[in-house]
Amino acid sequence: MENSISKLDRIAQWCMVLLIGLLPIFFIPILWITTVQVKAFLVAVLLIIATVTWAIARFKEGSIRVPNNLILAAGLLMPLVYAISVAISGLSQVSLVGTGVEQDTLAFTCILYAALVLSALIFSGPPAEAPAYAEASAGRSAQAGASRKSITAIRGLFVGGFALIFLEIVHFVFPGLSLGGVLAGQTGNAFGNWNEFAILLGLFVVLGIALRHTEVAQGKWKYLLDAVALISALLLIIANFFDVWTAVGIAGLIALLVQHFASRAQSGDSAPQLGTKRVWITLVIIALFFMLFGALVNNVLSARIRVANIEARPSLQGTIAIGQQALTQPASLFFGVGPNTFSHEWGLYKPTTINQSAYWNTDFTSGVGTIPTSFVTTGIFGIIAWILFAIALVLTVIRALVRYGKGEQGNLYASSFGIASVFLLSFYLLYVPGPALSTLVFLCIGLLVAFSAQAGFTGTHNVILRGNGWKGMASVAGLVFFAVVTVVSSIGISRVLLAEMILNRGVVTYNNTQDIGAATGYISSSLAVYPSNARAHRVGIQLGLAQLQQLIAKADPKDEKARAELQDVLKQTIQHGLDAVAINGTDYQNWLELAGLYQQLAGVKVAGAFENARAAYERARKENPLSPLPLLQLAQLEVIQGNTDVALQDLAAAVQLKPDLAAAYYMASQIYASKKDFKNAIPAATQAAQYGQNDPLGWYNLGAISYAGTDYTTAAAAEERALTLNSQYANAMYILGLSYYELKRPDDSLKVFNALNQLSPGQQVVADILANLNAGKPPLSTTSAGR
Repeated sequence: MENSISKLDRIAQWCMVLLIGLLPIFFIPILWITTVQVKAFLVAVLLIIATVTWAIARFKEGSIRVPNNLILAAGLLMPLVYAISVAISGLSQVSLVGTGVEQDTLAFTCILYAALVLSALIFSGPPAEAPAYAEASAGRSAQAGASRKSITAIRGLFVGGFALIFLEIVHFVFPGLSLGGVLAGQTGNAFGNWNEFAILLGLFVVLGIALRHTEVAQGKWKYLLDAVALISALLLIIANFFDVWTAVGIAGLIALLVQHFASRAQSGDSAPQLGTKRVWITLVIIALFFMLFGALVNNVLSARIRVANIEARPSLQGTIAIGQQALTQPASLFFGVGPNTFSHEWGLYKPTTINQSAYWNTDFTSGVGTIPTSFVTTGIFGIIAWILFAIALVLTVIRALVRYGKGEQGNLYASSFGIASVFLLSFYLLYVPGPALSTLVFLCIGLLVAFSAQAGFTGTHNVILRGNGWKGMASVAGLVFFAVVTVVSSIGISRVLLAEMILNRGVVTYNNTQDIGAATGYISSSLAVYPSNARAHRVGIQLGLAQLQQLIAKADPKDEKARAELQDVLKQTIQHGLDAVAINGTDYQNWLELAGLYQQLAGVKVAGAFENARAAYERARKENPLSPLPLLQLAQLEVIQGNTDVALQDLAAAVQLKPDLAAAYYMASQIYASKKDFKNAIPAATQAAQYGQNDPLGWYNLGAISYAGTDYTTAAAAEERALTLNSQYANAMYILGLSYYELKRPDDSLKVFNALNQLSPGQQVVADILANLNAGKPPLSTTSAGR
């Protein structure tokens, strides 16, 4: 019995060690598997194995050793609040699992809590008998009090960190190395986005210094910790994030003060200690320097390593404003609008000024930070859960630091991970970590709980599973519930992630090969794994439309088999659209995709398609009333139907939402020009060109309409601008040559048409114009005015 329990415990322990060690570096160099997806998948799979083996071992053993720590109790409030919020908001798949990588879902919240609990309970075993060693320069023995499995986990973290930063250095040396898109671009790395990478570097700096005098850094391991900490600090200079340097500086200052009081308590001498204290002082000075002059230093770096990173998200004020407008009902005020639904609330209540920025068409899935986002999605009780969790964490950290400051042996690990945990959790206020970093945060907090129990200042108690009356039954039920929820949540996340990966493969396959059949097969496989994947249905619509175009182009109208195939594809495509809106009717993108499908059918006069398209566009407007896109596409639909006056009204409404929407002015100019209303067409075309200054089509459109409206000066200037942007724009050359002639510049006109003839030889209309010009005749004297 004991042997089987030991084997199960070892499996659980190694799963947690692998999770901690692989999180920084694990990736698969395949284009259709993203780094964030594979890390979330790794978390889910390893937690399933760890949970099952650990739970079985506890059943066989008949008891559970649980640390007496408020963090575990406070952490339980978060999945509980998320569960209530999901139930009240409607049990949507978006709130339950999302796309598998969002942490603001019920499933991932349960996974994070499971990571916290398992790391705390698995690593809180009795301390190992570490060999004593001394540092002559410090005159003090090493801190004991860590179990071998926890030491292995920490070393695994630094091994993974070393592999990560080594790979990043290789990426700087060989920028063309992408490893299946993992290292794409300057900010490409194997952990996550550039901001997350910088936060992880800060963690390695803080932990690497804090653990220099522990069993973790014994022997050659000390060189590894020092190397990872030093290189991480150097990479932080390149990353140049003010908030990370600030957090590192504060963590260093706290550690320095604690180390100062610990030195006094242990030796009675307040003089600075060699080693750690000097390093902390250096770190604080460096952090302060780069807080003040980091941007200046970054500007003088070589262009090869100078990284420009732009990661946009709503401001704190904007996030709070969304919450104030969204949380107006009692249920939403207390339990939020539903986990992982911030993007919908953003569409409903985003500031109108955002439409004047480059992010007017960005659907932000979160607010400024994780905790402020929870205010919107889980309401007051969600914020209370976070506050209580933070308070429990801070109290535990203070207790560890105070005890270590008093010189008590065995608290260096708890103090180190206490500082590291607060360092990581602080970013939840003004940042939204991805699944890998979020998991690492809760694993570190779990290690803090474990080391606090090992140090003996939080205590533990044994929960008896056998006998003990109703208490034993309740304990068994609690263990079973914990295991089932963790496994079900992990399986749910894994299922969604697998479906998303298959879907990505289908998209990549179509982009690379244009093979609709193969891509459609992957879409079907993705939906077989997870039928509630709205994104897969949207991609299915796009592929279906492409397939319909192919069939129409090559099909014989008299071929019954071809007609049947066409009808079958059309039916499947429409069903994809209907399924997408049925899965998530609050996502305006689903309605836009369905409306676009019906719009294509309306263009070929399919009965009822126009009405269905208009209804879908109106529903998209309802779900995202501040976006001009539904109005713009609705105007296109009205033009197809011949309702130009209604289309102009839709375009006017669109520019009220976004006054610089060039596409709306372009379409309006085309409508006015078709009516020969050049008085309105030319100003609309002018605004389209001005708002899209780098778009040669906009300037060509202005030139063509101005020429048709006999404003030859404007026409020539506009086409000159179009050719400046695209020197081989044949249509712009044509209008420019005609405009030059009307402006009494026949020689310039002849030069332009000669250039056009060289660019596109063999065009009869150009040859005729050249003949006319060389004969001293008007260019169109014997040719059609059309092009």
